[in-house]
Amino acid sequence: MKFISKLIMSSVLLISLFAGTAQSSTTDVVKDDIFEAIQNIDIVSLNVLLAEDADINSVDENGNTALMLASRIGNPRMVKIILAHNPNLNLQNDKGYTALMIASEQGQIHIVEQLMKLGADTSLKNMDGFTAAELAIRNGQPQTADLLNGKSQNSVAR
Repeated sequence: MKFISKLIMSSVLLISLFAGTAQSSTTDVVKDDIFEAIQNIDIVSLNVLLAEDADINSVDENGNTALMLASRIGNPRMVKIILAHNPNLNLQNDKGYTALMIASEQGQIHIVEQLMKLGADTSLKNMDGFTAAELAIRNGQPQTADLLNGKSQNSVAR
């Protein structure tokens, strides 16, 4: 009887270990698929993955979230889809960049506008000590810097 009891307990332990590994690898595959969909500007796949409750705040090997990658690419539709899933707007990657900083640096003024409307923190600094507005200026994006500094949106060219 002890042998059967030990065998059952061992089997349960193995099954639970395997289930945890399978769940972890499935999560990693979904996370990788989200980043691949963004890089390929595959809106259909992105929608499907997010509809299946993929973690919108998962990060890649550099600490970038889906929102950060979409902000770098500058596709407003992808950003809008991601924002509909309520990501943390102020997460910072391994270099301290937020999605707002990335969009600012790239001159993605419409994405900067969306992020600001939703409450992205304009005062955060990256590892080098720069805010989103300072990054915009350093990268030749004066209109984006003006928007971040609260200058009238009427003065920002569309």
